[in-house]
Amino acid sequence: MVIVGSTEKTQMGERVMTNSGKSLKTAVLAVLLFLSACAQNGGQIGYSVNLCCPGNYAEYKEYRIETQELPSFLGDYVIAEFDKVFQEKGLIRNDNRNELRVTLSYRHINLNAEQENIDPFERRLDEDLTLRYVATIVVDIRESSTGEMVWSGQINRIHTVVPGEYMHEERARPEFAGAFREMLASYPAHE
Repeated sequence: MVIVGSTEKTQMGERVMTNSGKSLKTAVLAVLLFLSACAQNGGQIGYSVNLCCPGNYAEYKEYRIETQELPSFLGDYVIAEFDKVFQEKGLIRNDNRNELRVTLSYRHINLNAEQENIDPFERRLDEDLTLRYVATIVVDIRESSTGEMVWSGQINRIHTVVPGEYMHEERARPEFAGAFREMLASYPAHE
């Protein structure tokens, strides 16, 4: 534990923080809260851009979508929300003829090492446990003809759930759309 500021002994031999120490601690806490607020969007799903803009975006008009390890219960509406947001950028989905291949990949990291081998999607009625994990959907965009990566980003969320717990699609859809929209903000729009 790090103690910021100075302390002094009382007559009882206890250590207490001085006013200058409290002020410094409050200032450090305020800065940390400000920085953490800047690092997230307004919703519950965070995002980041991993690679932006080395491609020839004027040539990209059509795309197709592929998935890797995306859980079946997520597949349809995650694809639909990404599709809607990507079309807002002026692109058209065409799974047959396209310049871009979009791959949506799912990954998760258990935050408790002892629970690493527990599948969060497998219902376990006999165990009384709660899982904490980071769920991530990585979006890689490559040129269809060359396979060259032209853009990459990801959305992620920390979950605290009982294994196999039901996900509320109605609430999740707008969160996914908002996270994809913010993640793709730097992606050049097609004119």
